[in-house]
Amino acid sequence: MDKTILENEISTALAAAGFDLVDLRIASHNGKPLLQVFADRENGNITLDECGTLSETIGEYLDAGNIYANGYFLEVSSPGVDRVVKKEKDFKRFMGRQVKVKLKRPVNGARVHYGAIAGFENGELALSGGSKFSLEDIDEARLHPADEEILRNEK
Repeated sequence: MDKTILENEISTALAAAGFDLVDLRIASHNGKPLLQVFADRENGNITLDECGTLSETIGEYLDAGNIYANGYFLEVSSPGVDRVVKKEKDFKRFMGRQVKVKLKRPVNGARVHYGAIAGFENGELALSGGSKFSLEDIDEARLHPADEEILRNEK
């Protein structure tokens, strides 16, 4: 199945349960597909029990559609403190937060750029310091929390 179609289907199933699909990664494990689903909700609170429930929901969908007839592995988890930021609504949600941006091609001699999200408009990310990157040029953007922020979230 095409990854985009699978993302849309899983996103719809998560939305019906009140969650957002943050990212979907598909790899291989012991010769079978490994689907890693990263889910969250608007307030950023997702529990281990909710991940279990979402895993059952997604597993039922995959099984009912016989999408992976020879079996698969499924992992559902929170996106973590260094979560991927890839949708316009996420860039706007995390306005002012520090990010690490990996580009597909170097800009100003570098493929990796750091800064606070200063804006997102017309498919373009603006970082503090004036750098701007088109969403199409971004390979991956992740929150880049300071050590104090990570420690605060562990308590």
